[in-house]
Amino acid sequence: MSDALGIITEILSEQFHVDRGVLRPQTTIDELELDSLALLEFSLVLGEKTGLRMGDEHVTREVTLGQIAEWIEAGRDLAETGSRS
Repeated sequence: MSDALGIITEILSEQFHVDRGVLRPQTTIDELELDSLALLEFSLVLGEKTGLRMGDEHVTREVTLGQIAEWIEAGRDLAETGSRS
């Protein structure tokens, strides 16, 4: 499991009480049955934990946890590249 997917899993299981057994890379946000307020809170907490701004386009009901993890990893890679320049 990637570090980013681990962060996502930790947030969803500990703060939103989602069973870790359903938290797989191919799981969509919709499958987690988070209401609109929980979805917003998840994106804010995720942003705080990763240091990346989570836009509405990144955390939608159709997106998978794996896609969110990929976006986080890509954002971190860009930040590292930018800090080395």
